[in-house]
Amino acid sequence: MARAPWLLGVRSSQRVILLTICAAAFTDGFMYAIFVPILPITLQERYGVNKGNVQIWTSALLGIFGAVVLLGSPIIGWISDKEDNRKPAYTFGLICLSGGVVTLAITRSLWMLLASRILQGISAAVVFTIGLALIADTVHPKEIGYKMGYALSAMNCGVLAGPVIGSLLFEASGYYAVVALMLGVAIVDIFLRLFMIEKRTAEKYLDALPEDSERGRLLPTSPLPTITKPLNYSQQRVSKFRTFTLLAQPRIATAIYGVFLQIVIVTSFDGVLPIFLRSVFEWETTKIGLCFVAIGVPNTLFGPVAGRMADIWGPRWIAFGGCLGAAIPMTLLQLVKENETGQMWLLYILLAVLGATLSLIISPLAADLFFVIENLEANGEVAAYAQAYSLFTCAMAAGTLGGPVLAGWLKECFGWEVMCWAMGAFVASGSVPVWLYTGRSPN
Repeated sequence: MARAPWLLGVRSSQRVILLTICAAAFTDGFMYAIFVPILPITLQERYGVNKGNVQIWTSALLGIFGAVVLLGSPIIGWISDKEDNRKPAYTFGLICLSGGVVTLAITRSLWMLLASRILQGISAAVVFTIGLALIADTVHPKEIGYKMGYALSAMNCGVLAGPVIGSLLFEASGYYAVVALMLGVAIVDIFLRLFMIEKRTAEKYLDALPEDSERGRLLPTSPLPTITKPLNYSQQRVSKFRTFTLLAQPRIATAIYGVFLQIVIVTSFDGVLPIFLRSVFEWETTKIGLCFVAIGVPNTLFGPVAGRMADIWGPRWIAFGGCLGAAIPMTLLQLVKENETGQMWLLYILLAVLGATLSLIISPLAADLFFVIENLEANGEVAAYAQAYSLFTCAMAAGTLGGPVLAGWLKECFGWEVMCWAMGAFVASGSVPVWLYTGRSPN
């Protein structure tokens, strides 16, 4: 066995691993969202798209990101479960992330812009599939919802910060300032991913040391967090492609559907809200970005809270309330249709309530997915955490793909009011399978 890496105890600690995953989730959410408010303007001014085609290209560029994640996540999950180290695949995402940012900086071609979004989609598939599996590898089952909530809130924070910062920076300094900021965020993410050592790798180094040797120097203040899985867990590898077998479990399918509908609602605004606000309120990018703050702040802040509640009381009631609760403000958004101060404040309030209620869905269902895999493992099946969370990532990707496209189609063909009605009914539909199949208690 080679000499143990420098600062092994720190680099493999739960805090560093969670910080790295949260930073990566933030980065991918940020990279996805930073172009949302400026994309319609950029398409016309930089890429020469006709005004009549802006909606189509906006929805396509947002949707292609989700399509790539949808197709790539199961493959990444399968490869990760086959290996005894998740970091190489996690690091591969860095190449795609860097390539996507560089492409944005050097091209004025619409098709190269499309290629940039594809590279960013591959990076996101890696981050969420392997990142959530690393959390499952690392944290105690009693804290799984809480920690998942942090990672998902970090993604939401990136989605929240992206439109606001992007619009402000674009108005102040232009396109290249936005790209430079993306590069800076990517550099921090790259450093953390290279610094982190996953828990199963650290255990191999420590197991190779005598009890009285360098353990004290490597871990001077506290031991590596206790593994919650069997001691041979780090050697368990899943060679079979089990994605469809897992999806056949009703409880897993429910979690996947719940995540899908939550992401559909969130991303539906990316494709239609900037254009709607420009047409109704005649707002520019800064005010449009502030609307994403209204939905993003509650969604981000309540994520860990919802996860903690699921850890204590079980995920069913929390996710059930989120599905029904989110349907109310989503439907009432149809009332916003005139350029009046009262309707402006109504828009802000409804978006804030919607963000808070949507946060009650995804963290509890992420925790429930973990408990299902734990139960399968307890019954003698080999755990396939990465493949399970690849389904979770696929649901997020399908939502990212379907949200802008579906909302854009509904708004273009039937109008804003019908779109709000349809999306409200859609999110309410998740309450039925959640009530029937989601776990009642945190086990």
